Formats: sequence, structure tokens, C-alpha cells
Amino acid sequence: GAATAVLVGDPDRPGLYIQLVKWHLGHMSHPHFHPNDRFITVLSGTWWVGTGRKYDPDATVPMTAGTFVTHIGKQVHFDGAKDTEAVIEIVGMGPATATPAEDK
Repeated sequence: GAATAVLVGDPDRPGLYIQLVKWHLGHMSHPHFHPNDRFITVLSGTWWVGTGRKYDPDATVPMTAGTFVTHIGKQVHFDGAKDTEAVIEIVGMGPATATPAEDK
């Protein structure tokens, strides 16, 4: 679904990290949240972002290259690449755990 490359730090440990994430075409995450704020820049393609506990890819909003997004800690969201691959850069404080939060 996605490939990652860590540029600085370690997302699994406390402290600053920067990573690149390449979302493969057609891959979307399900509702989840992270414990800390994350600052995201879309580097290429279109990254689709939705909020809330109900998984609904049709309710996502396109973020094109150059867009900056802040995911607030503990805010439930889902995201991914619908129609093209997307590469994003994530800057945050670790550990960058993801807690599932989907209403089924």
C-alpha cells in the first residue's frame, strides 16, 4: 500500500522524525489517529484526506502537490491515493503510533 523512507530520526522512538511516504495507486488507510501532531507536505501526485470514524473514500478531499496539511494529535482521519500515486513528507514527534478508530 505504501513505501516509506526515514530521512531524520526514528518514528518509532521519542523525538523529531522526518519521513517520506509514497502512497501506491488505489491504497487508502482506514480511520486511525496518532498521539502527536504531524505536519505534512504533498510533494507529488494527489493525496486524499478524510476525517471521522466512518470509512468513506468518497468523502475525502484532494490535496495536490505543494499542499501543507496538519494532522492534529488524536484527530481521527484516513488518507491515501485514489487516482495517482502520491508522495508526502511527514514531520512529527515520535513515537508515531497509529491507533485504529473505525466505526463498523
